[in-house]
Amino acid sequence: MSHRRMIKIPSRALSLCALLLAACSQGSGGSPGTAGTGSGAAGTSGSAGTTGTAGTSGSAGTTGTAGTTGSGGSIGSGDAGTSGTAGTTGTAGTTGTAGTTGTAGTTGTAGTVGSAGTTGAAGAGGRGGTTGAAGAAGGRGGTTGAAGSSAGTTGTGGQVACAPPTATPPAGADAVVGSLITFNDNGGWCWYQDERAVVDTKTNKLYIGSTASGGTRSSQAEVVIYNLATGGTPMRTMLPSSLATSTVDDHNSPALLIRPDGNILAQWAGHRSDCISRFSIFNGTSWSAEQRIDWTPWGCPWAGASTNMVTYANPWYLGTSIYTMVRSVGTDPGVLTSTNDGQAWTYYGRLMDTVQTGYVAGYFKYWGNNTDRIDFVGTEAHPRDADTSLYHGYISGGKVYKSDGTVLDSMLMDANATTTSSVNINMYTPAFKTGATVKGVKLCRMWNHDIVRYADGTIAILGQGRADNCTGTPATSDPDKRMIYMRYDGSAWKTTYLVKAGPKLYGDEQDYTGLSALDPDDPHTIYVSTNFDPRDDTTTSTKKEIWRGTTCDNGATFTWTQVTARSTLDNIRPIVPKWDATHTALLWMNGTYTSAQNYTMKIVGLVGPKN
Repeated sequence: MSHRRMIKIPSRALSLCALLLAACSQGSGGSPGTAGTGSGAAGTSGSAGTTGTAGTSGSAGTTGTAGTTGSGGSIGSGDAGTSGTAGTTGTAGTTGTAGTTGTAGTTGTAGTVGSAGTTGAAGAGGRGGTTGAAGAAGGRGGTTGAAGSSAGTTGTGGQVACAPPTATPPAGADAVVGSLITFNDNGGWCWYQDERAVVDTKTNKLYIGSTASGGTRSSQAEVVIYNLATGGTPMRTMLPSSLATSTVDDHNSPALLIRPDGNILAQWAGHRSDCISRFSIFNGTSWSAEQRIDWTPWGCPWAGASTNMVTYANPWYLGTSIYTMVRSVGTDPGVLTSTNDGQAWTYYGRLMDTVQTGYVAGYFKYWGNNTDRIDFVGTEAHPRDADTSLYHGYISGGKVYKSDGTVLDSMLMDANATTTSSVNINMYTPAFKTGATVKGVKLCRMWNHDIVRYADGTIAILGQGRADNCTGTPATSDPDKRMIYMRYDGSAWKTTYLVKAGPKLYGDEQDYTGLSALDPDDPHTIYVSTNFDPRDDTTTSTKKEIWRGTTCDNGATFTWTQVTARSTLDNIRPIVPKWDATHTALLWMNGTYTSAQNYTMKIVGLVGPKN
């Protein structure tokens, strides 16, 4: 139901308006029609319409009802008449109809610099020359002001233009578009701990977490700090981890979170090796002593196997508290919380109550705005052990919701670890249901790569599925894996086929691929790591290469450009930490990946302005 407000205009104001209108209508100097050729500012200064269809021809100039300043009036200098005695009081049209309906103008700020964002906000709000000084005798300055026609139908005002980059890799081996930086000469990460890298925009520092394999630093959890303003050699720091030095595993890598005071929280855990979640805080100079949270009082190790212990870390803010999701209770995600920025922790509740299949009850990726919401995409199990789907939901206000806002868990907080109101992940919204077909390919045994909820409320997910071997095969098999893009527009999930993923990374994990990443600051851009050229899905490369995909139609199609080419080592597991609308940090692992416990990889990447 809508309500209209009646605005009563004081009689003195009405009298003033009448006088002003009379001043213009009686003006004998402004010969009809040429109004607006002089200043015609209704379009040029308004964000709508550079010429503002009125103005130049002054088609509405005969009555001189617009033109807030009546520039052709005060001394008759406008083109609307040589003597121009009209408009001597010249403020005719204070309410100037110039472009009042113009919404941003054909070259409005949304277009010329590509600031038209996903909702075209730069166009919709442009008023098309509200000052409407459209000529001496009051040219109407474009009553409809064909504004906003190029304001950008898909972007959120202020973002870069939606166009693929034009740069191509140089000739020769190990070619990269841009200046490649080696951030850590020995490091790797899994993809179920986030954020693995964060940008502190206040100090202009990039923090990257990883775990070393081999050499004198083998098994060491590390955080590299890179000065984005000055560049130079990254500073490598070591976390005070109590994990055994013989325990090399990329699952042990830390997740990072920027606290309100600018200090950095790191959280990490072993790979089903003990019951401890570990924390440390960087104060700008050094890391604090390791803080340990023991899950034993909450049932660790949980029933089913002696190795049903904790793995992963995913800390995000909700309000002033931190919530971190850990694979824990019954191998479902359990939640710890801190009300003092990570200095102390308590058990909060169980996010899911999914029946364990194989050795785990699902895999989860998270994305938070660090304000009031955490989105997730999860599976029921490992795709090796079950025919998995991808499900989406979100946490907000202490409740857990489906994509459409339906509450499935009205109380995320549990009294203890054995009593919960949480439900099975398969009760949440399917982003992609196993057995569905995309681009003529039936996919099954799904796995998740990345998730982002953008500022305009749309949600994107990247993932993969098998195009064959849906019923399960020996671990030595190498299924035909395909990557997909899923997008939620507020009412439904839509899927786009991307590319074949290429051979598995190693024998025991037939679903391990190079993975893919979303740009959290640019809904038009994604990255994939694959042996296949996504432009034809046929041409292959010996090693996994990084490709950039650009979409200008909300993910319906992508244009592909290479980031790396003719590589002698694999480029895998790309990530893009949140930064801002004009900069990007693209990071990935480069080297030889033998297993999660044995790899010779570097953390490399590109940083700088978006292109």
